[in-house]
Amino acid sequence: MKPYILSADSTLDMPEELLREYDIRVIPSYVTLGEKTVDDWPELTQKDLLDYVKTSGQLAKTSAANPGDYENWFRKLRAEGRPVVHVAKSAALSSCYQNACMAARELEQVWVVDSKNLSGGTSMSILAALREGPDEPAAAAAFLEAYRERIEGSFIIETLEFLRKGGRCSALAALGANLLKLRPEIVFDGGVMRVGKKYRGAYRKCVYEYLEDQLAKLPSYETELVYINHTLQDPAFLEELKTCVKERTGCRELLEYPACSAISTHCGPNTFGLFFVKKQ
Repeated sequence: MKPYILSADSTLDMPEELLREYDIRVIPSYVTLGEKTVDDWPELTQKDLLDYVKTSGQLAKTSAANPGDYENWFRKLRAEGRPVVHVAKSAALSSCYQNACMAARELEQVWVVDSKNLSGGTSMSILAALREGPDEPAAAAAFLEAYRERIEGSFIIETLEFLRKGGRCSALAALGANLLKLRPEIVFDGGVMRVGKKYRGAYRKCVYEYLEDQLAKLPSYETELVYINHTLQDPAFLEELKTCVKERTGCRELLEYPACSAISTHCGPNTFGLFFVKKQ
């Protein structure tokens, strides 16, 4: 156990067994389903979210934990007697980081780090800090800030419909992409998301083309750990992809975890993403 408490926003998408093993504390944000607002983690699952959209025809709305939430959270953790290092969702994608920083200013011995990522990218930095990082909290925060620059992640989505409903894509662009069967790659770049390559055709074919493009970069990646995040609806297809990634990368550790409800709100079903660590 580290002499500090490692805390994170709920969009880290880390398997529950690792949360328990490393005693990682998770603070939820919020998802609004019609008139009802609930914590986005752990009770609200990806399936719950996608089922709601399918039956209601409405997109759920997400909102960050507010400064008061973070202050209460940090005070609760500090009451255990250890310093706190909190890893927040990318500041470019959410107000979580800003709100956590505001709360941390009211307390001592709390460090807040902008992950400049989410999902598996955040988890990879956290695992590295807990497995090989320093014990002193300020040094651990600095380690996380340096390590995040080595994370490279992207994902391919089946449809732009959820991004359109969320106001992140125009109706015209979504219509054109659907008519042309375009499956865009979304790349994490310095904490923001940008459109990468646009694949065209049947979704399964496009996923394998995307996978081949990612595997072509293997010489620049470490292969100790590879992370898969997804909203795939076909378990057999997921197993195919996991086997392919494991065999082709030769990675010692392959982690796979479904995207949380807050992320699924924006990407929709049948999204497949990969995260790697770049070599130094």
